[in-house]
Amino acid sequence: MHGSQRAKVRPQAPLCRLAESLALAALALPLAVASPTLTKVTPPGGQRGSAVRLALEGNGLQGKIRVHSSIPGALTELSAAGSSRQYLLEIAPDAPPGAYPLAVQTRDGLTNAWLFRVSDLPETNETDSRRAPNDRRERAQALQLPTVVNGTLREADRDVYSVPLRAGQRIVFEVEARRLGSAIDPVLALRDPDGRLAARNDDAPGIGGDARLVFAAPADGTYFVELHDARFSKQRLNFYRLVVGPVEFGEAIFPLGWTSGEAVQVEVSGGTLDAPRAVTVTGDRVALPGPGASLPVPFLRGEAPEALEPARRAQRRLSEGTVVNGRIEKPDEIDRYRLKVRAGEEWMIETQGAILGTSQLYTLLTIRDQDGRKLGSAGDQPPEELLSNISTRAETFGDPALGLRVPDDVTELEVSVQDLLGRGGPGYGYRLVARRQPPDFIVRLDDTRINVPQEGSASVQFTLDRRGYLGPVRIVAEGLPAGVSAEGGHVPAEFGGMTTQRNARNGRLILTASADAEPSTATVSFYAEGRAENGAIVRRRVLTSRIVTAVAGTKQRALRIPNPQATIEATVAAPAPASLEVQSGRAIRLIQGLSHDIRWAYRTREPAVEAVSAVNLANAPAVANLRILGDAKIKPGDTSGVFEMNTTMGTPAMRFDLVLEARVRHAGVAHTIASPAIAVDIVQGYAVEAPSQPVIAPPGSDFAIEGGFSREPEFDSEVVVEAANLPVGVTCQARTIPDSPDAFSLPCRADASVAPGEYRAELAPRSILAGRGKEAVPYNIPAVEFVLVIADGHTIALNPPGSRRRSP
Repeated sequence: MHGSQRAKVRPQAPLCRLAESLALAALALPLAVASPTLTKVTPPGGQRGSAVRLALEGNGLQGKIRVHSSIPGALTELSAAGSSRQYLLEIAPDAPPGAYPLAVQTRDGLTNAWLFRVSDLPETNETDSRRAPNDRRERAQALQLPTVVNGTLREADRDVYSVPLRAGQRIVFEVEARRLGSAIDPVLALRDPDGRLAARNDDAPGIGGDARLVFAAPADGTYFVELHDARFSKQRLNFYRLVVGPVEFGEAIFPLGWTSGEAVQVEVSGGTLDAPRAVTVTGDRVALPGPGASLPVPFLRGEAPEALEPARRAQRRLSEGTVVNGRIEKPDEIDRYRLKVRAGEEWMIETQGAILGTSQLYTLLTIRDQDGRKLGSAGDQPPEELLSNISTRAETFGDPALGLRVPDDVTELEVSVQDLLGRGGPGYGYRLVARRQPPDFIVRLDDTRINVPQEGSASVQFTLDRRGYLGPVRIVAEGLPAGVSAEGGHVPAEFGGMTTQRNARNGRLILTASADAEPSTATVSFYAEGRAENGAIVRRRVLTSRIVTAVAGTKQRALRIPNPQATIEATVAAPAPASLEVQSGRAIRLIQGLSHDIRWAYRTREPAVEAVSAVNLANAPAVANLRILGDAKIKPGDTSGVFEMNTTMGTPAMRFDLVLEARVRHAGVAHTIASPAIAVDIVQGYAVEAPSQPVIAPPGSDFAIEGGFSREPEFDSEVVVEAANLPVGVTCQARTIPDSPDAFSLPCRADASVAPGEYRAELAPRSILAGRGKEAVPYNIPAVEFVLVIADGHTIALNPPGSRRRSP
């Protein structure tokens, strides 16, 4: 589990690691469960050229449906009963082996996707049953080689299969589970004819948490392969495919990726290969040619130019924006690169390795200057001991990155890459790139499909990882279906303090379809936008997942299989049977320290709707002094309610979005209903503006300090403004502002004894909290600074803004 940090030079202050910043968000999927949903596909795969009886089970699969899949072949419906549909799938004889996504579209939208595996080996099904379990050697299910077994693992299940082998015969035992979206963490054990343990594997390299064994039989006999979950956990998605036969596979590939659209020679090595083999890759998967090959492994494609690390270390230099594909080829090796820089430039140095699942590298990234001084490092925390090694390929984030502003005395950086544990070999590849850019962020979409009901709304959740950028972020959508609009998408800036600590890393975008929006599906891209300190727009594409599987158990992160295209399907579906309405206004401008009621109403559109039992107000920022009060539990028959949003003076000014969500059932189908977006601005009650130009006063004179003033309409308390930090001999009268002028003036006097010079003074406002009746709660905003110049008739050179005052 890796992370990213932003290095600050002297002193160094690391940021949170990527994976750690997502720990809470990744433990569970979003609470809202959309319908329709595929919950089971049986079998999870089939042999090409064969006919398979395919069973689809789930929620909301009644009525007319359409199966979306790219499996080569023909699909014919056989029967339909409730939420189960039976099909005859005739897989084409020339279908390329691999994993093909499958989903179902109904009137209520598109289901989640499953991956159906097409192989070129004969297939069989596990015969395990509660009456005749195959849970020990005496009851082992006999297999004929080669074969693929489609099975499942219950909570404390152990599946045992017997295999006849000849002396010297080499066989591969491989489990396909996590790579297809199953939640089990498989462990393989092989026992000889006498029951002694001959081999064992848990999490083989390069296959995303799945298990694989290569075994050469020392003697003739019947051997037994045992399969169980690493934690004997109870998982909803508990299927697996056990491949047994002379399978050919490689454990490592190099390079790990290349520029999109370009064919590239990829070296495949290890595994059952006697020597490295070159494979031409044109897409985003690497597969060995010929029958009996293992599942293709992912190959990263990007838009940037790519290069291989130079063979000679003296030539290892980084060019801005070019991705270098390198490899730690032996233990304790350190790859070092040089990068020309200039003082004041901002750079982001990124690596990719663990995120791809095709590298075993636990990357340690270090940056030094031309004199060897360490400027920063990332990925230097020890690996976390997990109960289950969840597929790193399925993690959206996971590799170290470093950002820094180049110090004044630095002209060149040394960027080094190594394995934290001192390992190396063919499977320890990495990708390294340096970009001249300000701090940024990575955003992940937490859903795998979006269904927007006609005349209704859908809430789309995002998770943000900050790589040095602490400001607000806005999510925008491109390519929405006709008639669908987007609201919200605001993620507030980070803010820290004694009582106001906040981790602003979640946002919601609310999509709403008009009443006349036609049923349709569109491929949508999302982008996250922020603004750097220099005013430049920082725009990053939102990452998406093809498969997201919840993994039950303590400290278990959700399993994610990324979508290389970084897009998602959005569908305009039939109207929801019920709706949630916001009755108190959907644009809230709330002064710090006040409260606001959010009133809602529940409406049904169809008869026989099972009434909602709870309404949730989602997406409130995690600020200790921002509270949402209200009983989410409602009594049967209730059709309205209210939430109270409370703030204090410590609630930071920010913008975010709220959404009402509830679950209902209609005709046996679960629906998630959402309200339109509620835009919330927490604002300061009033603002004081300092003079934009220095205030100049001769000694022994009267003068005025003129500033600007504005207040929120609901803030009706008097505001007192006084000058502070004045030089000795200068006095000013305080001014009480009862109304809303655009400007104010403080009369002042400079005694003849005041020493000439330039001073930094302040305008300090104070008031009491509005709307609190007789309760006198101080409401004081931070003072604003201005420049006061005491001039004795001679010209005084003013220091630049932001510099220290000149001593008189």
